[in-house]
Amino acid sequence: MFDPAVGTHPSSLALIKEPDIHGSSSLRIQSASEDRILSFFLNLSTEERTCRFAGAVSDAAIRVWRQSIDRDYYVCVGQERAHQPIGLVELFGSRATGWQRPELALSIRQALDTFRLRLHLLEIGLSVANEKGAVDVFMCLEGADNARQRALASHYGGIEDASGIVVIPCGFVSVNGVSSWYGAL
Repeated sequence: MFDPAVGTHPSSLALIKEPDIHGSSSLRIQSASEDRILSFFLNLSTEERTCRFAGAVSDAAIRVWRQSIDRDYYVCVGQERAHQPIGLVELFGSRATGWQRPELALSIRQALDTFRLRLHLLEIGLSVANEKGAVDVFMCLEGADNARQRALASHYGGIEDASGIVVIPCGFVSVNGVSSWYGAL
């Protein structure tokens, strides 16, 4: 979801860091760590930005976009290694539909990009979406990364329509809470 035309919204102040497991940990970031999220996006290479935003966007465009996000309908969970974020999964609900079918977006550092990391982030995103009451999520497959995203989505029964949008059911996710998010990468 990249729409710099939307107005700004104040951010909440919640940060929950999960314990380190085999050098990796999940980190739920709900805008209190906006500086960390912004830093992650600003440090993406041109190719990584193209994968995430379907185009090489400027630092200024990223800043405007981050300020425009409706924090009431936004969740960001990051995966980090050695205290450095290596990937993010974001969920975007909306005022009109709430969390019925949020958009899910993945951002991963290219050097660490593996199917297993993508799968782990997708599972985290589906788990959080399920907690919010979503039955499924959608992903837009419009960037240079769409072959990897398509493979990931199909792994969990994602159905793609002609426009390049994939809908992935949340039903497989255990509702046991945060513990289901862990796993060695």
